[in-house]
Amino acid sequence: MSINAIEKALWQIGTNPADAEKFRQTPGNYLAQFRLEPDEEAAVSSLAVGELARRDANTLLLMMAFLAVRGPGSMGDYMQSMHSADRA
Repeated sequence: MSINAIEKALWQIGTNPADAEKFRQTPGNYLAQFRLEPDEEAAVSSLAVGELARRDANTLLLMMAFLAVRGPGSMGDYMQSMHSADRA
């Protein structure tokens, strides 16, 4: 699958509160519409932003979706996840 499907999912999660809520409730069901590979779906489902960045996902989209799902107070978690991915 292409990075475009991952980024489309991230965009919809980050820009549409209803989609963010659907994703929060049942990530697998929500992501089925994007036809992601199993490893891609696992990375998006868990919001593994470092892994997704290594796959060349746009980091602004990653941050936008992460904050839409986890809330604005989760910026530290986002940064920690990105930083820990650098060490992997």
